[in-house]
Amino acid sequence: MKGNWLFQRGIAKFIILNLLVAIAYTYGVRISHDFATLPGTVASVWFPSGMTLALVYLLGDRVILGIIGGSTYALTSGLLKISSLSIFNLVLILIACACGNVLQPMIATYLIKRFSPHKQIFSHVNTVVLYIMAAVFAPTISASFGITSLCVTGIIPWTSYGISWMTWWLGSALPHLIFTPTILLWQNLSYKEIWHKSWEIGLGLSIFLGVSWIAFVSGYPLAYLFLPILIWTVFRYGSFFASLLVSIVSLIAILATAKNHGLYIPNEPNASLLLLQSFMAVLALTSLILSAVIDEKNAAQTSLKQAMENLELQVIERTTELQRSEALLKQANLELEKLVNIDGLTQVGNRRCFDDRLKMEWERLRRDVQPISLILFDIDYFKLYNDLYGHQMGDDCLTTIAQTAKKVLSRPADLVTRYGGEEFAVILPNTDTQGAFIVSEQIRIAIANLGFAHQNSDNNDIVTVSLGVASMLPSLNQERSVLIKQADIALYRAKQQGRNQSVVFSDGD
Repeated sequence: MKGNWLFQRGIAKFIILNLLVAIAYTYGVRISHDFATLPGTVASVWFPSGMTLALVYLLGDRVILGIIGGSTYALTSGLLKISSLSIFNLVLILIACACGNVLQPMIATYLIKRFSPHKQIFSHVNTVVLYIMAAVFAPTISASFGITSLCVTGIIPWTSYGISWMTWWLGSALPHLIFTPTILLWQNLSYKEIWHKSWEIGLGLSIFLGVSWIAFVSGYPLAYLFLPILIWTVFRYGSFFASLLVSIVSLIAILATAKNHGLYIPNEPNASLLLLQSFMAVLALTSLILSAVIDEKNAAQTSLKQAMENLELQVIERTTELQRSEALLKQANLELEKLVNIDGLTQVGNRRCFDDRLKMEWERLRRDVQPISLILFDIDYFKLYNDLYGHQMGDDCLTTIAQTAKKVLSRPADLVTRYGGEEFAVILPNTDTQGAFIVSEQIRIAIANLGFAHQNSDNNDIVTVSLGVASMLPSLNQERSVLIKQADIALYRAKQQGRNQSVVFSDGD
């Protein structure tokens, strides 16, 4: 039941749609005859053509029955007034006109959709040119079907075939250029933008209506004023309002000319028709092409702006990545420097770190004329400790002693390094002999207080250290190697004097 209901609902919508199309087509025919006829009963514009192309383009073949029905009904009422027309000829004309009126929008739609590279056909010059070509070519089909059938049935003499065909073709082609774009562009209309510019639109409309009154009612030759108004509309409001302006101007021109007002009445009927159609065609073509040029320009600017924003975003991203890479590189360099300068076992400075720091501090203190002190110390009887307790315990002992000495130092500039094996060095910038001796004793006492058992030691069976202290005032005449040698001599004296003590280098050593 539900499926049948949906099916029936779809059929109902289809029928209503085609019925509305047929009614609209019929009224379009009536308007074309009542309001768009110049002296001599020549229809200047066939309004249903503009409507059917828009409907087929938007809705496809779903509206074909409505076009056929509206065309047949509207033409029948007019042809029945011809008493000499037979039923066969009537049917022939109706079939030919219905075929032409259906094929015209279908062929135009096929050409536009088949060859248009853009979905928005009025926003690009190449697709606008394609639309114009399709809109101008398609009416040749309906004109050929219609005029041929009228000549075959004797309603129009064959001698008038050319002028009649041209009239039909122009009357069907113009609505494609004047009214169809307005209908198709309606779906892209921004009502919010209209509301923001309502006062400006009202002012422009007033100026436009004033010019229309002067040109097409009063008959003053000022139609050229529509061109600057059209250009202003295109630049200010876009393609829809420009197309709407052309549609309104054309309607006013058609209505005024049909009522014997305006610029084109002094001419013969055919000349009036040609002038009116030329005016509307030029206005429509100018609007379509100019709007497409402006839309392309705006799209190019938008694309360029987007490209610049994307480029700026890429630059920011690349800069961020570069900064991140620099930070990682800096961190890697720090880690590398740490690996290069830090002893892997004891986690204090290594021999390379010692050499670099001593050289740097030596040069600095030489310029500042400040003293530098060096402490060299090693673990008493460390070989015996290793032999008794093993190398793993020996490594743990080295690490603990190094970290204990590091904790004793209170200044950032002071440095503990592993000088080699079980021997360590302490660099003390801006420190004289007395200060260095105090630091040396603090290190010695802190290590002794650890209480590491050492049964092969002569110093209370615990791990102890011997320390040599040397101080100098760096100068150009002295090498820093002298300071190392003095500290080493003092360390040797400490071991000779019984170990577990600090000895300061003196000139008598």
